[in-house]
Amino acid sequence: MGSKVKWVRLGDYISPRNERNSDLRYGVELIEGVNSDGEFQPTKAITDGIDLKPYKAVWPGDIVYNPSRLNIGSLAYRERGMCIVSHLYQVFYVKDKYIEKLLPEYLLIWFKREEFSRIVDYYNYGSQRAEFNLKKLGELTIPLPSPEEQQKVVNAWKACREIKEQNEAKAAPLMQLCQSYIQKLKKNTNKKYRIGKAIKLYDKVNTEGADYEVLGLNKEKNFMPTVANLESVNTKRYKVVKKGLFAFSGMQTGRDICIRISLYDKDVPALISPAYTTFSLDETEPIIPEYMMLLFMGSEMDRLGWFYSDSSVRSNLDWNRFVDIEIPLPSLDIQRAIVNIYKCANEAKQIAEEADKLSRAVCPALIQHIIQS
Repeated sequence: MGSKVKWVRLGDYISPRNERNSDLRYGVELIEGVNSDGEFQPTKAITDGIDLKPYKAVWPGDIVYNPSRLNIGSLAYRERGMCIVSHLYQVFYVKDKYIEKLLPEYLLIWFKREEFSRIVDYYNYGSQRAEFNLKKLGELTIPLPSPEEQQKVVNAWKACREIKEQNEAKAAPLMQLCQSYIQKLKKNTNKKYRIGKAIKLYDKVNTEGADYEVLGLNKEKNFMPTVANLESVNTKRYKVVKKGLFAFSGMQTGRDICIRISLYDKDVPALISPAYTTFSLDETEPIIPEYMMLLFMGSEMDRLGWFYSDSSVRSNLDWNRFVDIEIPLPSLDIQRAIVNIYKCANEAKQIAEEADKLSRAVCPALIQHIIQS
């Protein structure tokens, strides 16, 4: 039995909004753009002397997209307040007579699917300058379930997004509080602690050929799956990293202005390139590993690494200079308090990220279910 959901031509249900700022009613403070995450954000462009007359007005209920970046998600729904966007953006809304039949948020979710991105790429294939204009968009057909079914999908999306936004709102001030405590410690603590005093090298090689995941380090100081081709690589030469160990790479610190270091916190060991240095902290020393890792999360420490690597031919942060880095060392109680604040912030951040992933997976699945039912 086929699906009962009817398909309609999108162009019959939407209208372009081409309201220009020709009378200069709106100023530069209202200029916004749409990023690849589908969010409005203040413009990053230089606005001095800019001609605001061609800019387009965007009102609550409008959908805005960048026609040359639509395939990577540069599309957003305006919920509150108005703004103005570059004349290069496409702006449209659901016609008043169809607003009860086609929910704008449902349409937004339809656009956010990977399948829609593939459709855009397909129509743009071979174009010298790929631009998916409103005319092309209007020629597409979309499924139009009942408003009640649309609302179910929208409610699921809003629930996930609410969790995301709430936890992002919790994470930001906690992260700031954590960093502010660290900055105060740096200013108010005269006595510095040389990190090499606590470092114990740990060089266990995977001689037994354990089939652990192979990881690397990124600029965000996180472990990540390796991007190297491992087909002809003998992983018995690789180092084993286990929970509580640090991995450090001094390569290109000056070039990237980043000290690549991370604290491994998983229960299952992993493998990393023999080019990395692995170490732990002496348990008899008054320093908590998570506290030390926090100090390396700031841009100030990266700039110090850049400074220390200045004399290196390859912009490397040599090991003997790395272990000479000095840090403020408060009491263990203060260290634990700072670490606990960070853990709360990081937990909220992770919940927000999971909610975002869930909305991207669940909502398209719900739409597919509606279409096939």
